[in-house]
Amino acid sequence: MLAPDSRALLLDALRPPPGYSLDHAVATTFTLDLESALTVPLAFAGFRFEEQLDPVEVIQALREMSARFDVFCQAGAISDRRWPSDLLALLEDVVHDVRRPRPGNVFHPKVWVLRFVDQSTSPSYRLLVLSRNLTADRSWDTILWLDGSPGEEPRERNAPLSHFIESLPDLAVTPLPAERRAALASLADELRLVEWDLPQGAHEARFHSIGVPGSRPFEVEEHLSGERVLVVSPFLREGALRRLFGPGGDARSVLVSRGEELHTVLPGALEGLDVYELDPTAGLAGEDEEAGETDQAFLTRLHAKLFVVERGRLAHLFVGSANATDAGLGQNVEFLCELVGPVGTFGIDPLIGDDTPLRAMLTPYVASGGEEENDSNPDGRALEGLLLDIAAGSRFRTSVSEEPGGWVPRVTTDAGLPPFPEGAEVSIGPHNRPIETRRLRAAEPVDVAFAPRELADLTPFLRLTVRRRVEGEDLERSTVVCSRLVGAPSDRFDEILARQIDTPEKFLRLLALLIGFASRTSSDAALTGDGAGVWAAGTGQGVLELLARALSETPESIDHLESIVEQLRRSPSGRAVLPEGWDDVWLPALEARRAMLAGNS
Repeated sequence: MLAPDSRALLLDALRPPPGYSLDHAVATTFTLDLESALTVPLAFAGFRFEEQLDPVEVIQALREMSARFDVFCQAGAISDRRWPSDLLALLEDVVHDVRRPRPGNVFHPKVWVLRFVDQSTSPSYRLLVLSRNLTADRSWDTILWLDGSPGEEPRERNAPLSHFIESLPDLAVTPLPAERRAALASLADELRLVEWDLPQGAHEARFHSIGVPGSRPFEVEEHLSGERVLVVSPFLREGALRRLFGPGGDARSVLVSRGEELHTVLPGALEGLDVYELDPTAGLAGEDEEAGETDQAFLTRLHAKLFVVERGRLAHLFVGSANATDAGLGQNVEFLCELVGPVGTFGIDPLIGDDTPLRAMLTPYVASGGEEENDSNPDGRALEGLLLDIAAGSRFRTSVSEEPGGWVPRVTTDAGLPPFPEGAEVSIGPHNRPIETRRLRAAEPVDVAFAPRELADLTPFLRLTVRRRVEGEDLERSTVVCSRLVGAPSDRFDEILARQIDTPEKFLRLLALLIGFASRTSSDAALTGDGAGVWAAGTGQGVLELLARALSETPESIDHLESIVEQLRRSPSGRAVLPEGWDDVWLPALEARRAMLAGNS
């Protein structure tokens, strides 16, 4: 789990078991990078990122998988680094901003629950308890991966996990659609029955949700005190350390953190402890899939969070999101999984003893302690806090209306914004038009309109920016908020998809995907043309036969295709995408579909 020779990638953990497909997934994270979030549905669909992906197929996969995926994150902690804006439309029902549990604290858990089904619809479950957020950060993290299957009776140990999942919709800034809320409630009920396959040697697994309304308070002295304690945490607070290690510590207890954090702790709080920081030369080289095979990527900073408590012959290993801070151990929303097993397997020495791979990555910390907390930019932190307060406390809505010049978005909130610091300027605008912004006023509700645009350019993702000049320096912070989009027509996604189809080959590929006879892993998937207006699938079927079979088995695919074809006909470039002779096979199929609908009315 921690050793450099046992690396696990999140995307590998998300891929369904052989013979299974994803039915539903829910994820929680503190910070969220939208580009990283888009890779998740692709992993569910079985895509490999080292391959050259067909953009049409990618969008179809995203559209299908996004209906089965929910991700909850701290409002005001979303970024969009560089992914094309069109694709983000496929995440707008997936991302749910979450309110702060209380002023000054945050929603911080990193838990994934996945439900898979096989051809008989028999379910399988997977639980991932992580220390990492859903971002592209390259830090040392932990991941606990448990697979499970449904049992006959509810298991009391699963109740905190079930309650955690059940509570998520109530924490969201914007209410979830009824069908998504119902799916989460159903998943929470099923989790009560799951029997988890535990790591070898583990006697049991226990779950702890922290800061969730209705959950049992997490008592540090009850759960994290013992004869010997190991704490691995990138962030520290002296008060929490004294609670964890007790007065005077134990010479056999161990603390691992970042050097800059350890510097803020008074030497007396570390007295009697074995203290380490990550060796700066301990980065692990590996292939960087984005940069290319020859480039090297390095895991740099410590971000793993775990606690090990030894009591007699048993060790209690806690993994998850909580740092060794007062906020992490009782004020934020957090989640931990506790594994109980023999000291010889789950204790401190097997994890960090002299001969372990992890120990080789550490260097003893030389105490200098007592420095001020390492906050080199408190003014910047204040601006970030303001963004969190605005995003978490304001329910944004983007209403759209069609006017002669195009579709006009209007952003509003029901309640007024919080006060701004003196000299702070706050603005908002569509994330896909960074220069198009409107100033906001403190303590007043938002009500701003933007210029008309094409249907495919409408977005609920808004960029919220705050600027302030401090001692001659211009400071700026920004985040993305996901508003509720109201009034957009249902064919908006078809227009977005039509933008991606710029060749007849891609159009024919889309045809096969919509009808359902294309398989990404099969050589039969491609449609080929002979240049004379006749096309055939690799299976030997022509397009006319495919359309006829679609009318018989999946007639709704004709309806979807009709919308896309009409989008393409609206421009000369779109009409050029339709293959020569297309109407000869399409119009009869379309007429048959309309007759079918008329007969059912």
